[in-house]
Amino acid sequence: MQIAKRNDWKTEPMPSTYTNITLEKVYSQEEFDRIAAGVIPEQMEDKWFIFYDTPWLYLHRSWTGFCIFKVRFEVVAESVKIAEVQVNRDPEQYSNTYDDRDASMLGILLDSRSKRNVRSQMLGWIKGQSSNLEKSS
Repeated sequence: MQIAKRNDWKTEPMPSTYTNITLEKVYSQEEFDRIAAGVIPEQMEDKWFIFYDTPWLYLHRSWTGFCIFKVRFEVVAESVKIAEVQVNRDPEQYSNTYDDRDASMLGILLDSRSKRNVRSQMLGWIKGQSSNLEKSS
C-alpha cells in the first residue's frame, strides 16, 4: 500500500475562512494507520486526495486541490481520537454551510478509510441531504 504524501497531488492550503466543528471519533491504532495512509486518486471518479502530516490529516478535493477538512488527531492510551476539525467555509471553494452535514460526511470518509461499516451512516447522510434540500426550497 502506498502512503500518500503532500507532494503526490495538487493542493491548496486551508483558507483563512474556516470553522471548527465537533466530531467525536476514537480509532484503534490499526484503524488509524489505515486512515493515515491516505488516498491518492487513481481515476476521475476519485473525489478525494487525503494525506497525513503529523498531527493533521488533510482532505482535499481531487479536481481542485481545495482543502475541505483538516483533522487533528491525538493519542489517548491505546487509541487515537479526533482532537480538532477545521472545515473550509470559503464560498468560492466550498458551498456547504451545514456543520452537521460536514460532520456526517467526514465521519463516513474516516470510517470507510478505517474499514468500518458505514452503510447505516450513509443512509442517514442521504436522508439528511433530502431534508436540507426541502429546507432550502
